[in-house]
Amino acid sequence: MDATTMPWSVGIRFAHASLQVLAEDHGVDLLHIKGPSVDASLLDGPRESIDADVLVRPEHVPRLLDAMHRHGWSTQYRFEDGSAFEHASTLVHPILAPVDVHRRFPGIDADASDAFDRLWSERHPAELAGVPCPVPSLPAQRLLLIVHAARSGALRHPDIRRCWVDATDTQRDEVVRLADDIGASVALAAGTGRLDEFVGEPGYDLWKVLSTGERSQARIWAARVRAAPNRRAALRTAVRLVIPNRHRMEASLGRPPSAREVASAYGTSARRGAKELLAVVRSATDRAGGRR
Repeated sequence: MDATTMPWSVGIRFAHASLQVLAEDHGVDLLHIKGPSVDASLLDGPRESIDADVLVRPEHVPRLLDAMHRHGWSTQYRFEDGSAFEHASTLVHPILAPVDVHRRFPGIDADASDAFDRLWSERHPAELAGVPCPVPSLPAQRLLLIVHAARSGALRHPDIRRCWVDATDTQRDEVVRLADDIGASVALAAGTGRLDEFVGEPGYDLWKVLSTGERSQARIWAARVRAAPNRRAALRTAVRLVIPNRHRMEASLGRPPSAREVASAYGTSARRGAKELLAVVRSATDRAGGRR
């Protein structure tokens, strides 16, 4: 979307409304999350966004993407081109704002379909650009906003203050119960200063580095690998984080990368990885020496 076509905030609302109409026409269950879909009670004022976000029932994702492609949308980034969570695909439109189609939400470790069922069961409508759009319950909105801020390493983000610090004990209990139900307890703890309660739990190391804004790519890489649910996933994660992504390179360059550019990207990745790994080793050695 060109910002001269319409105000960006308007384009995002129209994107939400457009997706909802497509979803209803094609039998797709989706929840509108973040951005303008957030309940007014969790806001201090207008919420700025760069795209529209929807969480889709995993089984319905192919159906939605097909409908979007037939109505002017094109895929900018595939699921595997995004974060290491591979949770969202970005689609763009010549008139409407970009959309992130989520097939899962980072920090929710329960089966994606089961988690969606739980969130879907307590949905309610919110009007976006004149179209009633299903959004998660208020406790779920609190949880998603807190976890999203924690993943970004923004522990002082206003979302955490509004959704947790300023919440009543009853409201916090509702969020904690929901997190327990959908496997988001570790991520919630990372965003609410309680992560030490989960030392040794799967995902602890990953959410430790994410929530503290760790800058060492080697440490983040190692934490992501350790957080993988099985050896196959760990190997896939390890390889994916090291090998340059050709599709992202093509999106950035506006054309397929040349063999030389790909080779250069491999070299840059290898050098950066070696430098980061050396820094981690030195840090560990220094700490060990300090304990003697």
